[in-house]
Amino acid sequence: MSQDANTGRMYAGQPVEDRQRQRRARFLESGLTVFARDGYANSSVGAICKDAGLSSRQFYEEFTGRESLLLELYEQIDKESRDSVTTALDGRTDASALELIDTAVRAYVESIGSDPRKARVALVEVVGAGPKVEKFRLELRRTWGSLLASAAEDAALHGEIPPGDYEMRVLAIIGAVNYVVDAWSGADPRPPLDDVIGVLSRVIMGAVKA
Repeated sequence: MSQDANTGRMYAGQPVEDRQRQRRARFLESGLTVFARDGYANSSVGAICKDAGLSSRQFYEEFTGRESLLLELYEQIDKESRDSVTTALDGRTDASALELIDTAVRAYVESIGSDPRKARVALVEVVGAGPKVEKFRLELRRTWGSLLASAAEDAALHGEIPPGDYEMRVLAIIGAVNYVVDAWSGADPRPPLDDVIGVLSRVIMGAVKA
C-alpha cells in the first residue's frame, strides 16, 4: 500500500505511516548489526528479520532484498559522515591547510568510526558486494574526492600548498584512510583518537603537497 493511501490511518492508536517508519528503522538497525557481525556475503534476510523481531513479509514490504537494504545503509552512513565534515569545515576561512585537514579528519573519524558496525559496513562490506553496490561506492568515492580537492584548492589559493591535480591525489589515499579508520574503529583497546588523526593528517598533507 502506498504512503499516501496510509496517510491518516491508525493502527493500535498510532498512525500507520509512523509504524512503517519505525519498522523500516528497525530493519536498517538490524541490517547494520548483521552485516557487520556476519559479513554481507554470509548474511541472510532471515537473520536480519530475527534480529529485528519482524517477519520476512514485513521485510519485503520495505526492501527488495539484502542489496537494497545495504545500499540504503551505505548511503545513510556516507551522508552522515559527509555532513559532519562539511559542517566542521564551514566558516573555517582563516584556518591553515593543516588545521583544515585535522578538522575534516576528526569529523570523519568520529562520524563513521565511533560505531564499529558503521565502519565495517561502509568501509569493508560494500566492497565486492555486487555490481550495483560497487557502482554506487565509486560514485560516492568521487564525491569525496571532489570535496577534499575543493578544500585543497582553497589552501592553494592562499599559497600554503602548490597547485596540482588534487582530486587524483586524494582519490589515491582515500582507500588508505578508510583502512586505518576501520582498523581503529574495531580495535580493542582503541589507540588515542588524536594519534590516529595526526597520522592521517600527515598522510593527506603529504599527498596534496607532493
